[in-house]
Amino acid sequence: MAETEAMDGSALVTGGTGYIASHLMAALLKEGWPVRACARGERPPGMPAEVDYRSVDLAGSEPLDELVEGVTHVFHLAGASSSRSSDDEMWRSNVEGTQRLVDAAARSGTERVLYMSSTSVYGEAVQLPLPVREDVEVHPSRSYGKAKWGAEQAVWQAGEGGLAVVVVRPVSIFGPGNTKLLASAILDVAIERYAGLETLAVHRQPVEQRLVHVADVVAACLHLIDHPEATGRAFNVCLDTYPTSHELAAILAGLFSMDVELDDDPDCGLPPDQRAAVHDRMLAQGMQGHILVSPERFRLMRKANRNNRLCIDALLGTGFRFTESSLDDSIAATVQWYRQHRWIM
Repeated sequence: MAETEAMDGSALVTGGTGYIASHLMAALLKEGWPVRACARGERPPGMPAEVDYRSVDLAGSEPLDELVEGVTHVFHLAGASSSRSSDDEMWRSNVEGTQRLVDAAARSGTERVLYMSSTSVYGEAVQLPLPVREDVEVHPSRSYGKAKWGAEQAVWQAGEGGLAVVVVRPVSIFGPGNTKLLASAILDVAIERYAGLETLAVHRQPVEQRLVHVADVVAACLHLIDHPEATGRAFNVCLDTYPTSHELAAILAGLFSMDVELDDDPDCGLPPDQRAAVHDRMLAQGMQGHILVSPERFRLMRKANRNNRLCIDALLGTGFRFTESSLDDSIAATVQWYRQHRWIM
């Protein structure tokens, strides 16, 4: 984190009931920040008592001036994702909610707003120069990327009006407590091991992956929130290593005492009905059902992206360094956390 008087200020974390927010708030509290948080739902039972929680719909009709009153730094994490929301809900939550929030922040004199966007703004339909820089002309190709890009426009417009803004664009995030993406792939492996399989079948065609640990995303946010060179800029947040689906499968297989077997069938492995039946048995044996069961086995590892490789020179140029750079170690620790909390068996 840059040298700053940040602990003399206070932080608002939107999307306060979300996964990244839970890790961010813990880090902020540890560093001595007074923390306010908001989300649409009621206060979760596990939220730290020190957090001033508000139940607010950012895209609703209720004024947001009271929400941001007295707040010096806003970490805007709220927004609907493609896995759980319609296109209309994604636009409303991401774009309209962001517009109302930055307008209120500008009126209140907030010192800085950090918006968590996504590398999905780059799109997949148009080949971009590689590695993809943050200042490239983007071509979002899916509804989620379009909604995130629309929200960024609200942020950049507020920046042109004098509000100090920063945008971060992380890739697929994993770590303890995550419920989808890599977590779903880990659950897929756990299901097949529980079913008695000793080999993990993976499609023969490798697909390049990109991942980042939640601890590094949180650290990047804390590093950039007051960094003197961050204002008005966007930053990709991604490890500089790109394992293939084969390499990632080998890591996961090793953690479950399985061998990897390459298969010509892209739909290899247990079929959906058998996966569902085994998953039900695991739940009946006491496994917690928090991890999202993906509709496709290894869905994360099957998604090829021509714009997969990203430039992270902007982030590294601010002095930031990743601490969770060993995928073997960080994935192993994540799987251990899932086992300890009975999210997998």
